[in-house]
Amino acid sequence: MEETHDFQFVLPLNASDLINSSGDQYYVKEIFGSADIPAKLLECKRKVHQGDPFYIFEHFDLYYSILEDRGSNAAASQNQMRSFDLLYLTVDKLFQDLQPLLTASEPLSNAQRIRYLNLTKMTLFLIVSTVKKINNSVQQALRDQQVNVQKKRAKQPEGLEQFPNWDAKRGKFLVQLFNVLQCPLEKLWSPPVAEEDFISLLCDICYRTLEMLPLRPDNRHVFDTIFQILGTSIKRFNQAMTFPVRILQILRGTEHAAASVATGILLLHEEYGISSVFSILIKSIVDALKLDSSDSTVSKHFSNFLAEFSTIAPALIIPHLEKLADDLLDCQSHTLRNCVLQIIGDTVVSELTSEDLSEELKEVRNEFLEHLVSHILDVSAHVRSKVLSIWHHLKVQHAIPLNFLIRVLDEAIGRLEDKSSLVRRAAMQLIKSALESNPYSSKLSLDELRAKHEHEVKAMETLNEVLEEERKQEEKLNEEFGALAPELLPCIEANLREFPDMQFDKEESDETLLERIVPLMREKNYKDVIVLVRKVDFLAGNQSMSSLLKHEEHCVYVLALLKSYHLLAAGFKQSSEEMLQQIKTVQFLKDSIDFAMLMTSAFPKLHEMLMSKTNTDVFEAVDLFTTGYMFGIHGTESGMQRMLQLVWSSDKEKRDAVSDAYKRVLFSTDQTGRAHAIRVVQNLSKFISEIEYGHYTAMESLMDEWVAGGDIDAAVITVLFERFTLKLEGTTANESRLALQLLIMASQSKASIVSANTNIIEDICTGERVRRDPRLFTSCLQLLVNSIDANNNAKYYKRQNSDAEFVGRITRLFLDFFFHKNLSDFDGLAMSVLEYFYRMCQAPDVIAQQLVVALLRRFNDSWLVKEGIAASPEAADKENQVLESQTLEIPYSQTLNPTQTQSDGLTQTQGGLIPVFLVSRLVFCIGYMTIKEMIFLDMDIYNNMKYRDELTALEERKNRNQQAAGNARNSARLTLNLSAMEVRKRLSGVAAEPQQEPDDDLVGATAEDNIAEEIHGICEDMLLYNPDALLSKLAPFIIEICKRPGEFKDPKLQQAANLALARLMTVSSRFCETNMSFLMNILNLTKNIKIKCNTVVGLSDLTFRFPNIIEPWTGHFYAQLHESNTELRLTAVKMLSHLILNEMIRVKGQIADMALCIVDGNEEIRNITKQFFKEIANKSNILYNVLPDIISRLGDINLNLDEDKYRIIMSYILGLIQKDRQIETLVEKLCLRFPVTRVERQWRDIAYCLGLLTYNERAVKKLMDNMQHYRDKVQVDEVYQSFKLIISNTNKLAKPELKAVVTEFENRLNECLQVNPDGGAQTGDQGNAESQANRTRAARPQKGGRKAPAGKKTPARGRGRRARQDSTSEESTSSSDD
Repeated sequence: MEETHDFQFVLPLNASDLINSSGDQYYVKEIFGSADIPAKLLECKRKVHQGDPFYIFEHFDLYYSILEDRGSNAAASQNQMRSFDLLYLTVDKLFQDLQPLLTASEPLSNAQRIRYLNLTKMTLFLIVSTVKKINNSVQQALRDQQVNVQKKRAKQPEGLEQFPNWDAKRGKFLVQLFNVLQCPLEKLWSPPVAEEDFISLLCDICYRTLEMLPLRPDNRHVFDTIFQILGTSIKRFNQAMTFPVRILQILRGTEHAAASVATGILLLHEEYGISSVFSILIKSIVDALKLDSSDSTVSKHFSNFLAEFSTIAPALIIPHLEKLADDLLDCQSHTLRNCVLQIIGDTVVSELTSEDLSEELKEVRNEFLEHLVSHILDVSAHVRSKVLSIWHHLKVQHAIPLNFLIRVLDEAIGRLEDKSSLVRRAAMQLIKSALESNPYSSKLSLDELRAKHEHEVKAMETLNEVLEEERKQEEKLNEEFGALAPELLPCIEANLREFPDMQFDKEESDETLLERIVPLMREKNYKDVIVLVRKVDFLAGNQSMSSLLKHEEHCVYVLALLKSYHLLAAGFKQSSEEMLQQIKTVQFLKDSIDFAMLMTSAFPKLHEMLMSKTNTDVFEAVDLFTTGYMFGIHGTESGMQRMLQLVWSSDKEKRDAVSDAYKRVLFSTDQTGRAHAIRVVQNLSKFISEIEYGHYTAMESLMDEWVAGGDIDAAVITVLFERFTLKLEGTTANESRLALQLLIMASQSKASIVSANTNIIEDICTGERVRRDPRLFTSCLQLLVNSIDANNNAKYYKRQNSDAEFVGRITRLFLDFFFHKNLSDFDGLAMSVLEYFYRMCQAPDVIAQQLVVALLRRFNDSWLVKEGIAASPEAADKENQVLESQTLEIPYSQTLNPTQTQSDGLTQTQGGLIPVFLVSRLVFCIGYMTIKEMIFLDMDIYNNMKYRDELTALEERKNRNQQAAGNARNSARLTLNLSAMEVRKRLSGVAAEPQQEPDDDLVGATAEDNIAEEIHGICEDMLLYNPDALLSKLAPFIIEICKRPGEFKDPKLQQAANLALARLMTVSSRFCETNMSFLMNILNLTKNIKIKCNTVVGLSDLTFRFPNIIEPWTGHFYAQLHESNTELRLTAVKMLSHLILNEMIRVKGQIADMALCIVDGNEEIRNITKQFFKEIANKSNILYNVLPDIISRLGDINLNLDEDKYRIIMSYILGLIQKDRQIETLVEKLCLRFPVTRVERQWRDIAYCLGLLTYNERAVKKLMDNMQHYRDKVQVDEVYQSFKLIISNTNKLAKPELKAVVTEFENRLNECLQVNPDGGAQTGDQGNAESQANRTRAARPQKGGRKAPAGKKTPARGRGRRARQDSTSEESTSSSDD
């Protein structure tokens, strides 16, 4: 340009400073308006294309005007983008011109230098400021876009569209900036040192970009360019001090900067060799965190950076880890501790796992691992779970040294009882990983390992004795050789002098030469031995070495060789290496035992987790038990059985987890085909042999699932049948029985398993094997019953004829078994026989009654002199068996009471008495036959008749159209096998009335009601009350035994009779009502626990059958919960749970007695009770409705319930209340209980219950609204602490609205303490006085009444006068005071 420019451009702190003139500094003379800018930009464009960058001197004000334009419209954005494009071209042209000038050998003139310096500073100031302005506009547009998306606005702003392709342009700008810095810019200054503000201007845009942009795969090159710019600035322009400060500032305030900064610092190290900056940065981070680590946001940002950098450059962070650990592992923020521990774990895995580590690195690794061990017990659950997860990762990567493994596992096992589910989960995962990748054995059975250890110890002791003998032998041989050496030495010397360099051509093996040397040594032919020994040495390649020896040394060398052969010739054997190996083996087995014992100690703690409310606990415990079982860990068998309880869980995920676990244990093999099937059968047999009877039903459910899913396929079924029939070689009798049990389970879901093999099963069922093992007889009948397709009910399948040969054979077998005294499980056998009759045979009632009559006849023929039964064979074939009118009297093998009148002809010898066990068996058969008869009528006959009526109706409708309805009905009638009418005729002994034509209207529900009514009439009026019915003759006999326990003393007979009585009562409501009080007397007065348990079970069945009759007696159910016998309490809990969950008993205040079982001494009772409350909590509002009654009953001071137990119960039950509405109402009800209580213990209980609830805004307001009810109670410290606990728990993670309400409640609570400071003591004294008064009044019997017997507690019934009389003592006191 022609014009000279005698000014200097000073970079401003603020752009507005350029408006003011000062000396010879450049200033802006004119600000252009928006209307003038486009035309001026066109003029600038022409200048740019002319290639002269110095046009900036004339048009700087234009670009400045664009920068200062505050408009945000499309025109302003367009002006900014156009100015950027022009400035980009200007900078490009400037440095094309400047580069050769700065690199030339001749320096610039002073005027030229100043001119280019001003141009450079002005141009870069403008372009950097323009980029900043556009960046800010883009960021604002992005924020507006996010707001619109959140508010779901239909119209989106076009902010981003006004800056097309900006990301790419910004990337090009940064590359241009990097290229600018490659020029020797310092030559523009005099002296040649770049201006600090100028370099800061260029670096500032890089730092701002780091703050603004998150790192993505598509923009990684942008960040590489940024750090290349910063690296150049640090290396050439003295930015090393500024860089850490700015980076620290960016990391502190920007979350997404962690990844980009970590990547950039690694780039600085690799490309520029800058590592000191990272050290400064680490020190600055540590110092900042030590000053204040409570700021969770800052801690999180720094933690992200450290974790990211340790991931990509673990070697660089190792020198700083010790400082990080020492300074940050004790800081307040758990996020920071987690971060440092994670870095330690990652560093150990990536850098410190090599086997050839130096001793120094091993010490560093051990120090790091010690940090990880110590923080397993960190105060924060987040840190504890994190550390356990890190250990888990280390174990997976095989990075845990053996000397740390046992310590870590011991700590992890201790964490199984941690209060945090996250920690428990991480601990279980670590234990499972350690078990799966243990360095010891695939089977860790303690018994096997101890046996192996004992065997190897004995072997080591034996070997030690051998070593001692060898040592003595070696000493002896050495002495011998010492005596022989003077004789050998001359021979050696002579040989070496004669043949100093002996050569051997013949190739012989060492073994061949040894075989030649040993005999020569024994013959003392030393000359030949010396030659052969030298040959061995020569063939070993030692010729060159021996040639270097002096003559004397060579002699000694050969003599030493001869000594070794002397030992071999004497048969000496060295066992020291074998001993070292044996020591290692023993130590390995000892370590294996220690590991197995440690693992064994973990599993008892997992039992509770299987029943946990937390799903992760359940899943991890199931997984760990499964793994432990597969490794043979002692104690896992009980856990595998307990897992079966989860089959009944309402949570599908839990059921699936259990099913998958058992499939993994039982069906996972490394074989295929038949070998796989055999292995599966072995696994199933082993498992089923270990399960308890109570888990059998759950196992059946799983078997159903596995059969349906194809896990138990045809190959497995075939192997099971081969085992059952003993065709598989090597099968034992027990294995055959187990196979039969498995077939029973499998056939329940697939009837074809039985139906395809019926003949085989029937042959075995009546063959010789069952006489040796009656259990086979029982199981075979159960298997045959399963031939009924589970998808069909009684109305579809075909039954066997009652006179079939197989029916006769099993009847005869049963009669033979009946009189066999040593039969272990007669009840099961009798049940299976009667089950088979009633499920598989036609007219099963006839068969069963004939069986009972046959038994009575045998009693009469064999033992009874007095004729008790008159039954001819003809009568036995009738449909009903009638007993003679004489009373049936069965003698027994016990001493008779003198008052008892016996028949005149009864022989009083032992041979004339019936053994008691036979009478007990007969009574049991009668009872079970009764229940099966009732079920047969109620289910099979009813369904069959419905089905036949349906078929008849269909045929009639079909044939009515064909005008042949009558014939169709007659043909349909011919297909009837059984009907209620025929049963009625059989029971009554009279001819059945002819069935009338069904009316057209009697279809559907009406016809079904008629059928049901008819069957009901049979049960009510005929089975027990028809004088000619068999049961009507047998029932008095059973009642007589029950009524005379003093005479019929045998406990088994009494058990059978009481069980039979309960079963008889299920048939008829009239009979049930008549004998109900008698049954209750038995329950209350008998001392026989078995009878009590049977009666409770019987009452449960009766409740389902006749709920209205049993309802007044339900209090006797609850009374059993307070019995001292565990079995009885367990039975009562099971039955009550079953009845309440099936809605057969109304849930009333008596359920508080069930709640007490949560703290029962028996674990099974506790678990069942907890599961029961969990189930009713899911049923509408049942638990919520009875909760006030539970709290009232358990809070009764007369109950004397321990406070800790009260809290355990209420903690569990209130934890099941989750609905906000219920909690709000419950808060109000609990507050209203404060005024009616007078004892401090009750105030504490109510306050504790309030503290267990989860509060929302409305619930807290309920507390405030009812504060007048507990204002004075807050003076009691424990009550106050409960309310403080509510405040602290509610404030955690609460929203601002809720926090405001909680703050208000806290202020009002504190006001209660400030009012009347002396009131607290007065209240306490008053409470104690009233408590004493309560005790005094309670001890004084009521006027005109009778003192209640000790230990009796009368439950409240209803809300009338009786309820008031039985209420808690404080209510009585209150009424008395009134």
